[in-house]
Amino acid sequence: MSDEIIDFPELPGYLSMKEAARMLGIAYTTLHGHVMEGRIKAMRVGGATVIPVEEVKKFKPNVTGRPRTTVPIWRIAPEDNLLFQVSIFVRVRRGKQKAFRERLEEIRAEKEHLFAGTVARYIMTSEKEPDLVQITLIWRSSVMPEKETRELALEAFRQTLDEVLDWGTARYDEGTIVMHA
Repeated sequence: MSDEIIDFPELPGYLSMKEAARMLGIAYTTLHGHVMEGRIKAMRVGGATVIPVEEVKKFKPNVTGRPRTTVPIWRIAPEDNLLFQVSIFVRVRRGKQKAFRERLEEIRAEKEHLFAGTVARYIMTSEKEPDLVQITLIWRSSVMPEKETRELALEAFRQTLDEVLDWGTARYDEGTIVMHA
């Protein structure tokens, strides 16, 4: 298999290597390695390699890292390197649950809205209220951008999700994390 990135006419049920890599959120070269190892089935069509959409959907990447053998202890951050958290509670628009999940997948695949300086980002759906979403962003104060920069990034994020989230229902909270693991 050559290291080609060839555009080809849309072939129903198949993705180009580039599209499959984007959909999986992995590098083209990583995908190429999986194909070469036989972890993902691919075929040649013309001068391009294509992957069945079903192969991409069923692919499960290896878990990275080592399993924890101990539970981390509680920590209190030093005054010069505190953690700052923003929590947003917002409702999914009626009938937009599927579109919401699809939009999140697009954001992940396109590596959008990474919020410079964050050490953690979470988007959680409530088990008690399935249309309620909690977005948690955590910055380390030593690398956190200015408030104006953070607000601009949040506004861009809101605009990206405006069709699926009802920002009129949003509640915001922010504060300093006093203890963490």
